[in-house]
Amino acid sequence: MIRHARTKDLPGLRKIAEGTQMFLGDELGSFMSGMTTHLSAVERDEDTPFTLIVATEGADEALPIIGAAYFTPEVMAQGVMNLLFIGVLPDGRKKGVGQALLDHFEEAVRNSGSRLAIIETASDTMFAPAWSLYKKAGYDEEARVRDFYDDGLDKLVFRKRP
Repeated sequence: MIRHARTKDLPGLRKIAEGTQMFLGDELGSFMSGMTTHLSAVERDEDTPFTLIVATEGADEALPIIGAAYFTPEVMAQGVMNLLFIGVLPDGRKKGVGQALLDHFEEAVRNSGSRLAIIETASDTMFAPAWSLYKKAGYDEEARVRDFYDDGLDKLVFRKRP
């Protein structure tokens, strides 16, 4: 089941983020701070451009979360939605959870009237399974920014028209 995240999901979000092993240095702390701020705003019914969704293994909302995705419209572009984070716990991988989260992202792109979906990721080969997911879903590698995240660690941008 895919649903919007709630504050009670923060410990699970941290486990998912840690499980991706994609955060360098203090980036995990910054990511979690952003998630906390976002969820606090949502719970206060404040407008936020970001969307944070989570996946559980079944329809019961009380089940622990096993995956998450975080996305937002690009502020300096017309009709572009950016998937900033997608992750699944190691035990939940290869079960369609990542695809379900990606499908939900694409549905949000279409429903918002956006014309383009992008996904930013790193060039480390540990992300090859994610690249495979994106390519299988019809995304093309559109750009590479060399040494973006660190020396030798490029930023890759995948794109798709929904």
